[in-house]
Amino acid sequence: MYELLKNTQFLLVSLTNLCLFLVVSTWSFLPVFIVNLGGNNFDVGLVMGSIGVTSLGALPLLAPLIDRFGRKLFILTGIFIVGVSNACFLLFDAYSPLMMIVRLVQGVAFAACFNGCATFVADIVPPDKRAQGFGLFGVSGSTAVAIGPYVGEKFLLYWGFPSYFWLLVAFGMLGFCTAVMVQDQPLKRPRSKPRGFFPTAFRDGHLAMMAVAAVCGSGFAAMNTFYPLHARNLGYQAGVFFVCYGVSLVLVRVLLGALADNMRREKLIFYCIVGFGLMLFGTSHIASLSQTILLGALFGLVQGLSYPAMMARMVDRSNEGNRAVVVSLFTGSFGVGINVSVLGWGYIANQEGLSAMFLIGGVLMFAAAAIFFWQCMVAKPWRNQTTQTP
Repeated sequence: MYELLKNTQFLLVSLTNLCLFLVVSTWSFLPVFIVNLGGNNFDVGLVMGSIGVTSLGALPLLAPLIDRFGRKLFILTGIFIVGVSNACFLLFDAYSPLMMIVRLVQGVAFAACFNGCATFVADIVPPDKRAQGFGLFGVSGSTAVAIGPYVGEKFLLYWGFPSYFWLLVAFGMLGFCTAVMVQDQPLKRPRSKPRGFFPTAFRDGHLAMMAVAAVCGSGFAAMNTFYPLHARNLGYQAGVFFVCYGVSLVLVRVLLGALADNMRREKLIFYCIVGFGLMLFGTSHIASLSQTILLGALFGLVQGLSYPAMMARMVDRSNEGNRAVVVSLFTGSFGVGINVSVLGWGYIANQEGLSAMFLIGGVLMFAAAAIFFWQCMVAKPWRNQTTQTP
């Protein structure tokens, strides 16, 4: 861990990611702006959700370009647009569907910057420390989520929307300044012509891990989206849960980050899927504040270990010519799991109630764990690869 923290390039790209997520997390107050200008809840959903269309849809095009032209170009361009584009909202004096165009552009920029940063980390972190490296890199995003909304709300309350949007621009420009100092790694051309985005997914053995990433993304979405509603119905404060989650997540990635590098990755991922199942099942039966604290800590534990382990497992099976594609396959799968499952969870919660939704989610996670155990640990007992596939 200390070697990574002394690596200037690792710190610079992590700071850039911190600034990226300062913008992203502070966007949580954009719905207030939309409503103030005359929009309704449906308009809020359209504007806020439109970013997901391009942040995921652009990956098949962006990822091969990141492999071909290097990481820094996309990191720089992405963070610059993510920041400066917020000034466009100052042009509106009433709600307009044109706001969605700004969000669509921001989606592409976010995908370029985040996947460029993540691929850069995969390039510079030694293969035997990949999971630890991804975990420490992820701390920057988690820290931003804790800081951004708090600062953004203060600017909004004291100085209004113009200062709020200029704050977002400033976050982006700060990230641009740190990205300028990033030194792109020399590109090594593969011996054979690299496959495209979808051929890599279907032909290079990544589908199983992509499915696992989507499943874990759905578990993350269930807790992150619906726990506040569940807590309110039960008379608990959801903030306690998320504070415990955040503290646990950071501690796990700092103190236990090497775990996924020191043990077989598949075994740790299996335990994490089971942990997601226990967490969802326990949430359906929550009955006290102490259980809320325990569930928040468990959420941080499984998310803090599973995400870096899954990403490292996929990158282990990549090479210099398709690393950005593989990273994007993982981040895209996790994102699809979040965005698609929210619709399903919402339907189940509306029909059967939130407790039943969490119970069904737990059962589905246990089923996914059983399938993963058979597919990846019995039928195909992959060894923990720490070298690149040529």
